Amino acid sequence: MSSIQLFENAFAVNFPVEVAELVLNRIGDVYGAEFTKKYAGYSDEELVQLACTVLSGLTPADITRGILRMNSEEWCPNLPKFRSWCEQGGDWWTADMAWAKALQFENDKKSEITTLAKRSLDEVRHILNVEGQKAAHYAFNAIYQDYLARAKEKGRVQEMWKKEGKAKSLTYDERNRKGVPCPPELAAKVKGAFKRPRRAA
Repeated sequence: MSSIQLFENAFAVNFPVEVAELVLNRIGDVYGAEFTKKYAGYSDEELVQLACTVLSGLTPADITRGILRMNSEEWCPNLPKFRSWCEQGGDWWTADMAWAKALQFENDKKSEITTLAKRSLDEVRHILNVEGQKAAHYAFNAIYQDYLARAKEKGRVQEMWKKEGKAKSLTYDERNRKGVPCPPELAAKVKGAFKRPRRAA
């Protein structure tokens, strides 16, 4: 298998062309000349292929959210921005929302965080500590989006992270030790072993 074949799945697109065309037509209807100017460098076929690539993995409910959001937005979105509108307010946190919540969690461990965001945060904590927020944010987004895509593929639902109770570790502190009473027969033998012999008068 060649190295190119190993990466083919990363470029696989399974978004319906007809739906991509409907989305582009709606964006064009809403924004008119601004849309035409934004995508002037693309042929119709190239633009549809780009839309399929960017929107791949979205559900009908996601597209509906994006269309509804577009109805109240003043500026024409590029396709990645439209995708972010589709994902916002859904069942899952977006990568940016997860990052904001992760930073909040770093400052206050009692704040809410999802299991996916917590796992992603744990993976970039070293970057956050060494290189700062900008580098960590970039890495967090990539990791979170990867985990999110896998979770959606498996039909999982978003879960909030819960701290697991830790088992108490044993300590050797004298105050925590509990004595066990000595059996009477053993106590008598020990007592007898330490009796001093009487001196003759």
